[in-house]
Amino acid sequence: MIPSISTLGDILSKNSQYIIPIFQRGYRWEQPQWEKYWASLAEIRRPEKTGNHFMGFLVFVPGVPLPGQDYSRFHLVDGQQRLTTSLLLMIALRNVARRAGESDLARRIHEKYIVHQLLDGKEVGRLVPKAQDGGTFAALVKSLPDSGRMADAVSFFERCVSAEVEADPVSLMRVLSAAAQRFEFMCATLEAESAYNIFKSLNSTGVPLGPSDLIRNFVFMHVRPDDQDAFEREKWAPLEALFADNTGRLDEDTFSRFFRDVLMMDGRYVQPKDTFATFESRYEATGFRPAELAEELLKKAKNYCAIAGRCSDVSAEVTDALQGLNLLESSTTYPLLLALFHYRAEGVVDSGQLARCIKMLQGFILRRFVCGESSRGYGQMFVRALARNEGDPVAALENYLLERGWPDDRRFMEAFVQFPLYKRGYAREVLLTIERSYGHKEQAALHAAQIEHVMPQTLRPEWNALLGENAARIHADWLHRPGNLTLSAYNQELGNQPFELKRARFSQSNVVMTRALGDQPTWGEDAIRARGELMAEAALNLWVGPKEPWQAKDESGEEEADGRLNRHDVRKKFWSGFLEHVRKTHPEVSSFDPRHYKAIRLKSGVPHVGFEIRHQLRPSEVAIDVYFWREASFPLWERFLLDQEDIDRLINDRWTFDRPQNDSHPRSMTISLSADAEDEDGWPSLYGWLGQKLALLYAQIAPRLREEMRDEASVIGDFEG
Repeated sequence: MIPSISTLGDILSKNSQYIIPIFQRGYRWEQPQWEKYWASLAEIRRPEKTGNHFMGFLVFVPGVPLPGQDYSRFHLVDGQQRLTTSLLLMIALRNVARRAGESDLARRIHEKYIVHQLLDGKEVGRLVPKAQDGGTFAALVKSLPDSGRMADAVSFFERCVSAEVEADPVSLMRVLSAAAQRFEFMCATLEAESAYNIFKSLNSTGVPLGPSDLIRNFVFMHVRPDDQDAFEREKWAPLEALFADNTGRLDEDTFSRFFRDVLMMDGRYVQPKDTFATFESRYEATGFRPAELAEELLKKAKNYCAIAGRCSDVSAEVTDALQGLNLLESSTTYPLLLALFHYRAEGVVDSGQLARCIKMLQGFILRRFVCGESSRGYGQMFVRALARNEGDPVAALENYLLERGWPDDRRFMEAFVQFPLYKRGYAREVLLTIERSYGHKEQAALHAAQIEHVMPQTLRPEWNALLGENAARIHADWLHRPGNLTLSAYNQELGNQPFELKRARFSQSNVVMTRALGDQPTWGEDAIRARGELMAEAALNLWVGPKEPWQAKDESGEEEADGRLNRHDVRKKFWSGFLEHVRKTHPEVSSFDPRHYKAIRLKSGVPHVGFEIRHQLRPSEVAIDVYFWREASFPLWERFLLDQEDIDRLINDRWTFDRPQNDSHPRSMTISLSADAEDEDGWPSLYGWLGQKLALLYAQIAPRLREEMRDEASVIGDFEG
């Protein structure tokens, strides 16, 4: 390899043709990159600038000569975005020259930089893009109208050039000269190495390569060069078509997530950054046939399309179940669902059993959400759900969800009635699902329906009189709870109107739950609670779960072989003892129901912030976690981190701060005590430590959190935990 520096004009005026290899991605640059390119061109033309501008590397691999051709062909394995954009600039310059009446200049640009003439008079384009871009590029070369990224790039450069030419006609020639003579590239022609391996080892600039790009390249590397065009057209293009956005462009992020979810079907979690490395190692080690792999991926992609709700499943029952699950932002379940769809294809489960599994996941997520359980860890939890499957995936999934805290009917119903649904998310989804479950023959047009508070968010004198002397408390306690919420297309008209007026309008509604309010003689705490209980009964059937609290059993029965309680019973016994301890010693600490869970959430009294106590057996410790769930609370976490020494003094312990990789995910801070959490003789000391730290948490940390939250001008809402 002997690198050399060449100007753009030298590269484009050679008797050469540059081919984008089939394994390369398509043209990806958009306006931010075009603007940077144009800014470089403007910078080099400033009077004080005398040198050239380095544009980066172009790496070529010689192509196989074709019989009778009188030009050289090169595969461009690095720099395609830069060189393609340069060709698009030349097309724009030619078009502007034509419109300006500079026909000779336009012809010179066309023949010298865009195409070259063969001996028989035929034109050969200097660039051969990938098949998906080839039609657009050919149309642009011929000055035919077209659309897409390339056409947009030409239009962008035409506007930039025209603006300068309008001010100074000589600018057209200056732009052309600067681009052709002062844009320099480091060019390298490689003889002996595989074009794919060169491409994979190069650092990408501009738009980075994503997992789907690398996987695509990896698969195409295993296709014979002569077969790559047919493979692209017949096998790979149908796969990518399932991941096209509304404009027809490939949604690379979704395509990359698909590959990662496929890799996790076997129950092994894969970090997003490890998607390509895992794919490469798994298939390189086992060997594969590209055509068979593409066909298998296409089957999974069709299932993925149904799972994500972009198309219908062959079973209407499965489609309906998926619609309910997708209302809950359930993408963490996709690897598990892909595995379940595979079991259906293998005949292990039928569509009815598959729909039941989907409903179980829907019930697990929504019930835990209403009962205040954390969704942290769902990404790994659902991936590993079928690890203990012994031939019955449905039973294995049900047992797995039960072990991980699937709220029973009584607990869910009690939590649902009291849940501040309007403030916590999924409010419209829950109300719509309940309304649709009534199954009336003339379904109302629910797409325009909005959430209406029966008791309004601002009380007028008429409402204060109706609610009585406890109006303020009733309003604070019940405003956002399900029993006070309904669906209406005219909530702006109703607003804060008296109940009598609202009731008359409600009775005319086509929405069943709203029309039923017309039969209410009055409205207050008892009516809201009673309606909430009716809605909770409907919710029990819609979001399924265990009828009774789940009791864990080991294979040997209620106790292990040596007579000790299993881990679930150990935890329940621990939490029962701790609850009795705090009732006696720290009554100010939030109460809770003893359960077999590793972590139990407590009311914090601070919006977007949660307190949890943890009894962990592996590693053995007890801990207190403070979670900052929403972005509105993230600044508090940042300030506490900066003031860690002061925060440590408030609780006489050392906090550990955890920042997730994803900026949108919750933050947390933790204090812990290592101890034998299974040794009942040591529990009193653990109770003492936990109780003391919780008391300090509520007395010292919570008030500071509330004060800091009030100072956040962007936070609006009540201060419930």
